[in-house]
Amino acid sequence: MLQQTWTSRCLMKFYAVVATSPASWESHKIAERIEQRILNSNPVMEAFGNACTLRNNNSSRFGKFIQLQLNRTQQMVGAAVQTYLLEKTRVVCQAFSERNFHIFYQICKGASEDERLQWHLPEGAAFSWLPNPEKSLEEDCFEVTREAMLHLGIDTPTQNNIFKVRRKAAPLTFGRDDGQPLS
Repeated sequence: MLQQTWTSRCLMKFYAVVATSPASWESHKIAERIEQRILNSNPVMEAFGNACTLRNNNSSRFGKFIQLQLNRTQQMVGAAVQTYLLEKTRVVCQAFSERNFHIFYQICKGASEDERLQWHLPEGAAFSWLPNPEKSLEEDCFEVTREAMLHLGIDTPTQNNIFKVRRKAAPLTFGRDDGQPLS
């Protein structure tokens, strides 16, 4: 778990304990559910916003602001997470020995044969905007990202629409090394 994530978790846990009335088990459960939803969002944000850099295999390329929402009695009743993509250029340009955002490698390594057909993603294709695909990282776990998306209410059909490489956008999105379109 990232250090920032661990720090956020500790702070949320502390606030949930301090702000919850000892007699109110229900408000404590609400605070725990809110905390869990925020933590479930982390694998998704990391997949779409982290990349392998020269200094760190799982470097955040985004900022995250977590707003805890309180009622009049200072009990946690909700939360909002805002993210800011700091490095949009990484999609098309990476330094030598660096990689693009994790999600692209997760899709290429983790998609089933049926998903590859559905998403117009040929097996073993090389993409110029996905350098260093041979480098395996713990963060390349596609199933963790998909499961986290389910926990956040993003169902499988919606996920498929997110991951699908549209025929007309494919050369812009992935840039096949051999110059061939995806389908």
